[in-house]
Amino acid sequence: MIANFHPRELWLPEGIPDHEIQDLLSEARDFGIEVKYHKAGDSFDHGGAAIRVLAPSAGVAMRFAESNGSRRNDESLVAYGSTSALLEADAEKPTEQFVSTEDPKADVLKVARHGSASSTNRDLLAAVQPRFAVISVGVRNVYHHPRPEVLERLQQARTLTYRTDVDGATSFYLDGKAVTSQTAGLR
Repeated sequence: MIANFHPRELWLPEGIPDHEIQDLLSEARDFGIEVKYHKAGDSFDHGGAAIRVLAPSAGVAMRFAESNGSRRNDESLVAYGSTSALLEADAEKPTEQFVSTEDPKADVLKVARHGSASSTNRDLLAAVQPRFAVISVGVRNVYHHPRPEVLERLQQARTLTYRTDVDGATSFYLDGKAVTSQTAGLR
């Protein structure tokens, strides 16, 4: 990802022990990428967008590390921008339940966990009310993601859904007034 997209910054949740992500940190350093750590409650501006971090709370990564790595997906950084995008990373059910209480209305939803059956529950969709969703998922993946029940929930919510296994890389452009999308055009 870093080599393909050349980001200027890498945002990570606070508390992950450096030795667990040493390769990632090394690659970021090799590409001259600034690493920034965030936790729930952080707010900051980035490129003209106001960002509010919804999860994880401080210490979540450390608690998971101490519990032999269970539920490590909930270390995912969930960020919400005033430009109307909710990026869920690999957030699991408890994090989605929490996020749904944080007034996360957004035009674009990056679906968590590649569209696994437990992601994108009805409460989250009702809270977010996304017009667009994108599911990052590999072609013919062994987990059979995205799961049909997730696609059905998105359809019932009248959310136009893009899938990287079908559409290729998908970009969304948000200018504060409108949202436009562009796909790699694999269809």
